Amino acid sequence: MNKLSRRSFLAAGAAMTAPLIVPSRVLGRGGNPGPNDQITIGCIGLGGMGNSHRSWLTNEAEDARVVALCDVDAERLQAGAEWYDEGEVDTYTDYRRILDRDDIDAVVFGTPDHWHAVQTVHACQAGKDVYVEKPASNTVAEGQAMVAATRRHNRIVQVGSQGRNLNYFPSICEFIRNGELGAIQEVDCWHYPNPEGGDGVDQAPPDHLDWDMWLGPARWRPYNPDYCHGTFRWFLEFGGGNIRDRGAHVLNVLSWFLELDDTGPTKVTATGRAPRHGNYNNPITMVATWEFPHRDLVVHWRQPGFDPESPEQERGYGGIYHGTKGSLAVDGGDIGGRAWPLREAEDYEAPPGGKTVQRTELSGASGNRRNWLDCIKSREEPIMPIEAGHRIASMCNLANAAYQLGRPLEWDPENERVVGDEEANRFVLHEPGRGPWHV
Repeated sequence: MNKLSRRSFLAAGAAMTAPLIVPSRVLGRGGNPGPNDQITIGCIGLGGMGNSHRSWLTNEAEDARVVALCDVDAERLQAGAEWYDEGEVDTYTDYRRILDRDDIDAVVFGTPDHWHAVQTVHACQAGKDVYVEKPASNTVAEGQAMVAATRRHNRIVQVGSQGRNLNYFPSICEFIRNGELGAIQEVDCWHYPNPEGGDGVDQAPPDHLDWDMWLGPARWRPYNPDYCHGTFRWFLEFGGGNIRDRGAHVLNVLSWFLELDDTGPTKVTATGRAPRHGNYNNPITMVATWEFPHRDLVVHWRQPGFDPESPEQERGYGGIYHGTKGSLAVDGGDIGGRAWPLREAEDYEAPPGGKTVQRTELSGASGNRRNWLDCIKSREEPIMPIEAGHRIASMCNLANAAYQLGRPLEWDPENERVVGDEEANRFVLHEPGRGPWHV
């Protein structure tokens, strides 16, 4: 793992587990916050989800205090700072300034996907606990580095896939795990197509945006408004399309329901229709298949796919679970979460001695954030750990790789390598980076 470039990081070995300057609050054992301590937090990336996290931590979490904000867009940074009194938070355009601070316990990354891995690894090396938005990573190698850094530095890293906290999902999970559908042999995930378009032209970046810092580890290119602030999702190198964006939610609950967090497929195929015009380069339609012969399971992702169109349905995406005893459609993943035709799955309670799952007091993203804060204090594994986030992101990344390479990939889920295809390994295991931005 590469050392960080900043001189302060090169000398930070002793700071990985304990601050150099003891804060005014009483520290817990090992330099981590104790059960009754207030957790000091830096929020990095102040877009949609980044601002949602910042707002909840500021207004809802009595045991957390946001003390620093960071964004490469000065307008977003100013808008975030306006929610606080003068002097209440410090503002930065370089996230490393926050990681340098010994009085900050944890950081939240609401940055674009291509930044997640580098920033999470750097934060772990700096001794910070991390909440990082989904998808966990853009490549398999990035996810591997995130897992390794989390373990090496004994950090609490929560991924922002909140489906395991949603209203009905814990009951549905117990319904499936306790065999009410029998053995699940096939899952059909459906989602609407990716958009086609993007008519922006290369131009000088606006004065309020540090374009070079926004790119970070990504290959340099001229500024184009289509690349950033939301629409980055429609580029394979930045957001990876719906299969990696909302797919990180749909596949998250699937992995949880079927206990796949510690494994992966052995074969991945993907086809799609490339866009005919515009800047976006994600396939408009896409069909991907992951085969798990060691679990006697096949999972399909279809855009647009088969939409059950049930009156109980709330979202235009989800999965249909086909078992030896019956089938169950479950929509949503990030929000929603209804089940049909077996509505009893929504209120299911595991029988005595049956399989149960972790439940949080709060639902959705609030439950995920609350669980993260609690685990920072207890040092227990969070409900959405980085290991699970990495495996889920790997399914998405392998599907995109199979589409781009135009051929199936034979995958070794234990060693996490493509079998017999070194070109594909160079594609899925490369560690992207530019300048100092490497994992």
